Amino acid sequence: MDSMQLVVLYFIYGLAFFSMGLSCFFLFHKHMDFPFRRSLLHLGFFGLIHGFAEWLIMFNRIPMFREYNAQLSITILFLYGSSFYFLSLFAFYLIPTIRKFTRIFISILTLFYGLWWMGVLFVMADYAFDVQLIREGLILFTRYVTALPAGIFATFALLFYQRELRIAKLNTLSRILQILALVFFLYTLSTGLVGEAFDFFPARFINRDAFIHQFGLPIEMFRILFALGIALSLFVFMFTYERQQRLHEKRLFQQQVSRVERRKLGSQLHDVVLQHLFVANLSVTNLESKGVDPDILHTLHANIQLSMEDIRSFLKSPVIRSVDLSEFKSELEHIFSTDIDSALRVDFNFDVPMIYTQPIDSQAMNHLLYIIKEFLINTKKHAKATRFECTIIGDPEAMNITLLDNGHGFKLDEVDQSQHFGLNSIKNRIEMCLGTYHWNTIGKTRLDLRVPWKGLIYDEHFNRG
Repeated sequence: MDSMQLVVLYFIYGLAFFSMGLSCFFLFHKHMDFPFRRSLLHLGFFGLIHGFAEWLIMFNRIPMFREYNAQLSITILFLYGSSFYFLSLFAFYLIPTIRKFTRIFISILTLFYGLWWMGVLFVMADYAFDVQLIREGLILFTRYVTALPAGIFATFALLFYQRELRIAKLNTLSRILQILALVFFLYTLSTGLVGEAFDFFPARFINRDAFIHQFGLPIEMFRILFALGIALSLFVFMFTYERQQRLHEKRLFQQQVSRVERRKLGSQLHDVVLQHLFVANLSVTNLESKGVDPDILHTLHANIQLSMEDIRSFLKSPVIRSVDLSEFKSELEHIFSTDIDSALRVDFNFDVPMIYTQPIDSQAMNHLLYIIKEFLINTKKHAKATRFECTIIGDPEAMNITLLDNGHGFKLDEVDQSQHFGLNSIKNRIEMCLGTYHWNTIGKTRLDLRVPWKGLIYDEHFNRG
């Protein structure tokens, strides 16, 4: 294949990734309630930077830019490796259970890529920055160190996320992500393994020349196909998600209208009808002293009691007792805006995707509000903290709540929880919601709480206390 054909290939290759990056930025701003959005931002950076690097490779192969080969090669190396930094972040944000380690992960990732770049600079300095002598070796080193692990991590994260969607019964979206994971894995192999031939494993057997000999086509052709496959899969995924989101929003709106009307009816029944029946019941009781037939009075009394019980049962029905998660969020925002003094900084993050949400039991919501308020009260009174964090993340199975302050903590082993009303009440309320929890009180106070959706949704046979 001559140089002009390679230039065309690299142009198409770069264009595929550049287009994917722009699409990700557009989708990121369009879908602000979806957990995929954070990942899309970083995937967008990956696509733009990677596409730009491929275009620089294209320029590097054009004779008129030959005098700039050294500068272009250094820039290509930096952009090429850096793009996989953002691919790793894309993978990280797809796994909600590890998001609480965001700062640690980003610090380690930044350190790793800093060491990679320092190693590249050290080798180039050792060769007096004569990049032409070592360019292919450095690119292969970058493939093995950055592209291969980042691509494998992204593949694993996509498979993990499609499992979450399957649990949430979003099977169509799950299947699309399975296809995307497969294409990403193939792209990882083509980019992270196949490079120039060198006399060490695996480059001795898996390289560009061996690939052309085996398949009769340059590896860039397959990379282009995989890049287009990634972009197409993302487009189909987000288009399908939009459709399912509209259906879900329509159902939620209908349920909300129904709940509002039934709550109005419930309020009318409780405040007016039930009170009238109560007065009527008292009147029947007073008639007993006036010689009215006892059998008739007994029948009237029984009918009134039955009507009152029916009304009370209706008031306990799931629609009357259920609330939207938006109400839960609003309650928390109100608490954090009114019950906080200026010396305490509050960070509140609420990331429960609409597509997972269901109306929750009002008593369960009250239990969660109590737990958070009790933690906040202890933070203000005893912890001597300057910062309080409340992070709520939803996944298909549960709501995950993390409460944290930067106070001095306390020795949990020395606390008699049976005598400590606050801790004991938190424990009991978590159990009422079928939740699990973990305290970390060394040098700070942290409560990690996981409440399954089945412990939050109304169940007439389940007593929450």
